[in-house]
Amino acid sequence: MMTSLIRRLHREEEGYSLVIAILLLSIMMVLLAVALQAGTSSLQQSSLSLEWSKALTVAEAGLDDSITRLGENRSAANPCSMSTSTVCSGGGGQYQVSWTQSGGTISVTSIGYYPTKTAPKYVREVQATYAPVAAFKYAIFSQTALDIKNGAKVTGDIYSDGNVDIGQNATICGSVISSAGSVSIANGGLVEQSDATLGCSGKSGKIWTGGSGGIVGTQQVVIEGDAIAGAPSTTSCSSTSSSYPVTISGGGTYTVDGAAKACGKISGITGETSSTPGVTTTAPAPVTFPTFVFDPNNYPASTSTDPMKLHCYPTDAPPTNICGSNQSTTAVANFNAYIATHKTSLTGTFAVWQRSPQPMSNPGNCTTASTTQICLDGITVGGDFTLVTNAPVDFGNTSTISTTSSSISSDFVVVSTYQPTAGTTCTTNGGDCSIYGQNSVEFNGGSVDDPDDGVVGLLYTTGKLAWKNHPASQPPGEGALYAGSMDLKNGYDILYNSRIERVLGFGTTYERTLWQELNV
Repeated sequence: MMTSLIRRLHREEEGYSLVIAILLLSIMMVLLAVALQAGTSSLQQSSLSLEWSKALTVAEAGLDDSITRLGENRSAANPCSMSTSTVCSGGGGQYQVSWTQSGGTISVTSIGYYPTKTAPKYVREVQATYAPVAAFKYAIFSQTALDIKNGAKVTGDIYSDGNVDIGQNATICGSVISSAGSVSIANGGLVEQSDATLGCSGKSGKIWTGGSGGIVGTQQVVIEGDAIAGAPSTTSCSSTSSSYPVTISGGGTYTVDGAAKACGKISGITGETSSTPGVTTTAPAPVTFPTFVFDPNNYPASTSTDPMKLHCYPTDAPPTNICGSNQSTTAVANFNAYIATHKTSLTGTFAVWQRSPQPMSNPGNCTTASTTQICLDGITVGGDFTLVTNAPVDFGNTSTISTTSSSISSDFVVVSTYQPTAGTTCTTNGGDCSIYGQNSVEFNGGSVDDPDDGVVGLLYTTGKLAWKNHPASQPPGEGALYAGSMDLKNGYDILYNSRIERVLGFGTTYERTLWQELNV
């Protein structure tokens, strides 16, 4: 009887096992369905994310195409303007673009449609700003020997391929680099890292040379950064050698607040954090002088409404007369006549091409009747101003270049490719100069504390530049000086301003300086 009961209970339990198995199978099927749904959602999300990214790729293609076109010709037509229904293809989709130009700056807006504008899954809009590559990073750049005269104040870095002489009581807030020459510092000379009165901070205060003369200071000289007298790699260095030294000439104190390092001897200095004479010390690498190439396509056309549109002397009349390739015996005289009637509010871009340009006549005393040099004496600017010429440029005597209103700023650029005759001289007293300014010519930079106001000047020439005294009662001129050779008279002060680091004609490409996505 007991055996029969047990068998019956076993038969009843077999039904429960089937129920449990079915339940477990149902749970597994639900879990499998959830997993499959999650995988499908993830795959869909990845696909959507990829298509979203593709829309950005399409918009970027619009930016790239636009800046390529405008780099070749600033007057290029827009083949797929946002104001039309026409689209361009690229990046796996379609795009439309628009752009604005102001001086050297180009702003491009691009809308990318993926896959097409008529049936878009995603639309993305981006905007980018482009400018010429940064070519001007020094306050003063000379391809030959450079003389910083007594009492001068330079805020910014200095570079020369040759010797650099720093005059008595001259102050430089920045670095001084001579790739193949020496640096000598007269009594009271100071190379510093910061100066509140000059609005200067964060500089290295370093002197670095590559010439055999090394770094030589006299009385009360202070170098707040490192003093490094380097040498070519093949040089045999010695701690007793008078070549490639860091040393003093005469009595007094000569202070180096940073490290002193020389291929030659180190003597007569105090305060250095370390002193390592007679060791192999690398010379500075030569810095390439920026190369200017005039291309009228770089500038807004004369028919443009852009205030920086190109004006050409002689008058451009394509296709027989292409600005820059044609020259005239009266180009300088004609442009000076223009200045005579517009000198109270000059603005724009001007290319002046004189046939067989001649040396200046009576430098520093030019008038708008001059026929040999362009005369910028006594001018006022109404906005940005650029002058490109193969003739000499004379800023005259005792004048301040300012804007027509304190609310207006001006990036003031003068490029002269004039080459003085071999064997001639160009000094602060005149001569055969490419760019010349006599007593008290000043760029009114506005407030020293505001880098965005006033006039910021870039004077550039592969020839010779000379600039005479700066008025001691006035703040320093803002900008930069670049020349094959230059002579600066006592008290000429300059404060580097990065507004002039990017100038049309220097470098062959545009650089993206700002990017943002719109309507996100």
